[in-house]
Amino acid sequence: MSGDRGSAVLVLGVTADDKGGQLESLVCRVLKDQGYSEVRANVVGAGGNEVDVTAERRAAVLGGTQVTPLMCEAKAYAGPVNMPTWQKFLGKLLIVRTEDGTTVGLLIALNGVNGNVAGSYKTLKARDRALLVFEGTDLLQVAVSRRELYDEDAARAAVERAFGRAPVRLEAAYYGGAFYWIAYWNEHGYSVTDGHGQILPADEIERLRPALEATVTGSLLAADQARAEAEARHYARLAITDALFRGETVLLGDEPSEAVAALAAEPFTRLVEGRLELTPACEMDAASVARLFLSLFDNAVKVRLLSFMIDGHHRPYIDRLVDLLPDIQAGFTLPGDEPDTLRALAVPFPSVWAALARENPMITTHRAASDAIDEATLAADRTALWESVFQAIRSDYSNPMLHGFLYDYMHVAELEEHEELTVKTKSGPLGQPIRIEKRTAVRQFSDDSVPDDSGPIYVVVRLLPTIGQPWDDGHPEPAFPLHPEE
Repeated sequence: MSGDRGSAVLVLGVTADDKGGQLESLVCRVLKDQGYSEVRANVVGAGGNEVDVTAERRAAVLGGTQVTPLMCEAKAYAGPVNMPTWQKFLGKLLIVRTEDGTTVGLLIALNGVNGNVAGSYKTLKARDRALLVFEGTDLLQVAVSRRELYDEDAARAAVERAFGRAPVRLEAAYYGGAFYWIAYWNEHGYSVTDGHGQILPADEIERLRPALEATVTGSLLAADQARAEAEARHYARLAITDALFRGETVLLGDEPSEAVAALAAEPFTRLVEGRLELTPACEMDAASVARLFLSLFDNAVKVRLLSFMIDGHHRPYIDRLVDLLPDIQAGFTLPGDEPDTLRALAVPFPSVWAALARENPMITTHRAASDAIDEATLAADRTALWESVFQAIRSDYSNPMLHGFLYDYMHVAELEEHEELTVKTKSGPLGQPIRIEKRTAVRQFSDDSVPDDSGPIYVVVRLLPTIGQPWDDGHPEPAFPLHPEE
């Protein structure tokens, strides 16, 4: 038995029977996953003895098979199981054991057992090791171990990123074969996420709505509303982060806004005489500088809120991020002048910041398992890092919401790529290597077919090899002014 730890899994249901059926379904899943066979729900035995779940565990013994039966009662009561329910369970177990004395008796008490039951169980358990009591927390741990659920700390962080605010509390829930997290914002409202803390599609929320409204107190926040509110909170944070990068004064005040209070709790800020400031780059550790850049992508990003990039206010923090790359990537380092190249490439491309700030499993996984890193492994790790950087650059440059900003304000005019592909069979290469060279550019383009007040548009074009270099040509002024206050 788990002890008095409270409810860990909220089993949803439109009716009491639905809720009981959902718990039985969950117990059947767990038993099957743990190797039990012949798992059945709602079994009626001798004398009309109805049991919630029965199962068998088969074990090979020399040339034969040992079969151990199991009977289970699953109780999704709102409070702890009391003595009458406990005694009824023991009576059912006694009847089943008249047919097979080796039967294991299992009581699933979703919200635990009261003190009298706990005392009785302790006494009986001393003489009967085939008597078991488990609580909702035990089911939760099974789900976490199988990665169907994040643990509560990881889920809280994911929910905060997804919604842009911290929940008052979280509660794990189960319905229809899947686990969820319910995020309570206050006593009146809540949202539901998947088991990893991500916002659910609107149709999934509507499927869950009847069971949620019948089980959970408060108002369910619709998916579109939740997403819109999360974006609004993220935009408010980004606007302040933009001001912090610029060194503008941000006062904490006696009653700070939600966005200011949230940033004040981040590891990359500090309070100085009532003002909120970014911690100087040179004073940040790896976790702080990584969180600074990753926080920008907790939700969608409006390009105008990246305007701090134009004057390079983020450069010291990129330098620090690259300096601390060994701390983030399990000791990985770049040789020679490659760190300087990485710093230069990271400046205009936001997705590169995220690629550097997150652990790269192609690098960190094997390093965590072994201290011995030879030259071949080092080369593979460098390739993995540069691949992630290349992918990030391509992603940003092809992003229609970003490439105009990159061209006008960060002066990125072209990507030139060289690739070589060799197909190898079991007996040798298949033909000669294929070599590809391509030049991709963003250009302003005026279309006479669109209204005059719509202005130029930005297009991605493929350049012929004979076209001159971008630094040899003139370029137009930015098509649209970019101001943080717009």
